[in-house]
Amino acid sequence: MMITELTKLQNFSVLESVALDDLRTERALGENGEVSQSQSVKKGGWLGADYTFKSTVTRFGSKEQNYGGGGGVPVPFVGGFGFSVKKSENEVQIDWRIIDNNSRQVVKADRSVGVEKGSGFNFNSWHGGGFNNNREFMDSALGKATMKALADIVAKVGVLQIGPGTRVQQAEAEAAAGAAAMRNIKGIVKMVEGKEIWVSLGTANGFAKGDKVKIYRPVEKKNKKGEVVATTYDVVGEIVLLKVQKDKSMGEYSGAAQISEDWIAADAALDIEKIE
Repeated sequence: MMITELTKLQNFSVLESVALDDLRTERALGENGEVSQSQSVKKGGWLGADYTFKSTVTRFGSKEQNYGGGGGVPVPFVGGFGFSVKKSENEVQIDWRIIDNNSRQVVKADRSVGVEKGSGFNFNSWHGGGFNNNREFMDSALGKATMKALADIVAKVGVLQIGPGTRVQQAEAEAAAGAAAMRNIKGIVKMVEGKEIWVSLGTANGFAKGDKVKIYRPVEKKNKKGEVVATTYDVVGEIVLLKVQKDKSMGEYSGAAQISEDWIAADAALDIEKIE
């Protein structure tokens, strides 16, 4: 019942975690050759969950009070007959929490309560199979109290603004660091064809269409012996990549300076002096 209600939310995507054995059985049909490879379920296709929703029923039952007599049987009293009134209150209490699977941090915890007055549920007539499949339970005051508690949970969870879990954040950070490391490289100008500048930086170096690349003129610093002691770089312009291939890219140059082949090209976001 909880899963059914949570799947109605728009701010979370619910993954199956109760029927995993059934899902594994379906996958095994393909692994055993009983289902064709083209239609079989492949291992490794499941999505990973950022969060786990955990709930515990901490109160579930009915409380009955009698007024004016015992057990609802009329009791004689002076001047006439007495009467008995039964007052039944049904309460369901569910403690729940949302846990970040990667960090184990509890990002939200709360308690939801449903209360309904009326007839309770006769557990002697229940033969298992789930409360949601039992019409007598669903129509009882206890069943209605249960649905009130679930509705309260859905209302509270439905307004939560919880972003991707630390699992996703960590993966994105690692991917960004890997991409930055790939782009930490000095390329060269391979060809100058009018305003089109081809450089030796491509997808293999983590570059994509729209990226900005600066062009540098290398300046050799020589001592009196004519030895090159150091090389500095003067920025002469910047291009935006329009065509990107594996090992090279082309961008258009709109500056006034003349660009020559074998000059240096590097990611515009990086400090050329810090690139190895």
